[in-house]
Amino acid sequence: MSGEAPDPTAEDKVRAAEYLLDLLPAEDHHAFEARLTREPALRMLVAGWADDFVAMTDAIAEVEVPPHVWEALRGRLWQEEPAPRGLRGFIASLGIGELVIGTAAAAALAFLAWETGLMTPAELPDFQASIGTEADAARYIAAFDPDSGQLSLDRLGEAAPSGSSHELWLIAGDGAPISLLVWPAGSARQVIDLPPPLARQAPGATLAISLEPAGGSPAAGPTGPVLAAAPLAEVRS
Repeated sequence: MSGEAPDPTAEDKVRAAEYLLDLLPAEDHHAFEARLTREPALRMLVAGWADDFVAMTDAIAEVEVPPHVWEALRGRLWQEEPAPRGLRGFIASLGIGELVIGTAAAAALAFLAWETGLMTPAELPDFQASIGTEADAARYIAAFDPDSGQLSLDRLGEAAPSGSSHELWLIAGDGAPISLLVWPAGSARQVIDLPPPLARQAPGATLAISLEPAGGSPAAGPTGPVLAAAPLAEVRS
């Protein structure tokens, strides 16, 4: 019948995953939501992705961030705003902890890359973090290889404003934030070889980006606002 919606395409499969991960631009997001109201097959596709993504967190133990760290991060990460969209909103509706939401998103990004052929299973990093979103002032992707102790970072968002710097911190367990890098001006990618004691703490630790004076924090910890944070979550089975 001419009034029937067409079957979902391969592009629809990718867009359904991007919709759940809240990766679509606002205009595309709203257009996709409009299609969901009239295309049952598309709704089933989204539900299938949601099941896959949530199932990926079943074997991941929740790691509690120290209370004093959440005091600094909570206002920035989950400030008063409209109800969360996409995967975060779906998982939040299940009552799963905030840190697990970040873990699920990182794992889902890797799963999406695998499913769409952007990465083969052998190319997936052991641990990954997506720090920030398109709406954030700072946005980075991190990948960590525990065998080599190498931490790779790519800047996807805007550089720090003139006269300031982005500084990367690692927060492991109850420990204080450890400065890993003051992001060099004009750089889009950095690779850090973590010393063995620090590399052992990295899996499951939180990576945070703060805005500091040019050259980095003048103190032992962050002095400026925390712009984004995410856990280094395991993505390889």
